[in-house]
Amino acid sequence: MSKYIKQVLCVVAGAFFAPKTDASEQLSITWLENDGKPFFIEKSNAYPHGGLCNEITDMLIEALPEINHSKVMLPQKRGSKYLADGKMACYACMIHRDKKTTRATYSIPTTVYPPFSVLSTEEKALKIKQKHGNPVSLISLFTDANFIYGQNAARKFGSQLDKIAKNTKLYESAALSGNGSSPNFALLSQLEHGYIDYTIDYPYVADYYNQQNQQNIQKLTIVNPAQNVVFGAIGCSTNAPNNYAEKVLAEINEALKSKVLPSERYQQSQRTWLEQSFPEFSTYYQRYILDPLKEPATDEIATPVDHP
Repeated sequence: MSKYIKQVLCVVAGAFFAPKTDASEQLSITWLENDGKPFFIEKSNAYPHGGLCNEITDMLIEALPEINHSKVMLPQKRGSKYLADGKMACYACMIHRDKKTTRATYSIPTTVYPPFSVLSTEEKALKIKQKHGNPVSLISLFTDANFIYGQNAARKFGSQLDKIAKNTKLYESAALSGNGSSPNFALLSQLEHGYIDYTIDYPYVADYYNQQNQQNIQKLTIVNPAQNVVFGAIGCSTNAPNNYAEKVLAEINEALKSKVLPSERYQQSQRTWLEQSFPEFSTYYQRYILDPLKEPATDEIATPVDHP
């Protein structure tokens, strides 16, 4: 592996780097990270793979020595702005979309996440189930003003859930957590202390919070709308100059196919976080991540859901 400079910077408002470069210059990637556990966690004896998204970033850096790599630590909302502003950057932990957006262009799918869940305390979860079913009718819950919904200010859940939230005017009344340190934990702490009654997130977020805080945040399955698995992807800035996203993603996709996705190292990093709440992970990973790598390339990625 060639040498590269690992930069972990706290970037404050208005401070940006990675200047625009000429197309003939060497490609570079600024890898965006944040402190939203369990997605990013510093590697240690307790967490040899780090969080859910650390290993794929590190493996791509190792697999692409011809590219200059750096890392930057940003709050989630500012990281989104960094991509939208056209910086030469990628984020390893996005929800896969079949088509690029004004903010990001996406790699092939990199992992399979379990469906989103309603997260709540034992007491409130019982009341939610009594009024809105078990599994939960999300539309019914969203329109119930007796339950206070909370959300990370920068969090989105994909087109289907976001559309329902918008149509039910949920976001207008939501209690939004700040964009400070560990926003996922801050939100679940609000839940634990009764400031909000429920939130929506991946079930493994609750697993990690419960383990770290000796709590029992409940994970309620959503039945309406029907929830399916969610696919992860690398997202790179669509607005970066000189067709940047297409160039770096061509390199990233090749490295994913040949070195990262088939490797036991990467798959173990995903199983560590996902299998507790998603025991079918390995089956889904084989079917939807590994098996397509053996098939001839097509313009469309066949998946079981309409991607958010």
